[in-house]
Amino acid sequence: MSCIGCFFLVDVLVGEEDEVSIKEAAEAVVKGMDFQGEVKYDTTKDDGQFKKTASNKKLRGYLPDFKFAPFDEAIKYTCDWFVKNYDKARK
Repeated sequence: MSCIGCFFLVDVLVGEEDEVSIKEAAEAVVKGMDFQGEVKYDTTKDDGQFKKTASNKKLRGYLPDFKFAPFDEAIKYTCDWFVKNYDKARK
């Protein structure tokens, strides 16, 4: 049963060719959560690492025909799951 859950969650992985900035990721979460408030960025902190590319070469080796979800779609799915499962997710 846990394997089925694992493969279901794999469906929302984002391909490495879809690199996004932290700001773009934050904006996608804001949109995915339908957040209407003000988003504040702490500009007193360093920008941090500009880029950290991950590789999905191993996954593609096991599942060569796997189709990655578009980034915004994956974030929306994750946000919806989090809201629905908040009590379990925050334990």
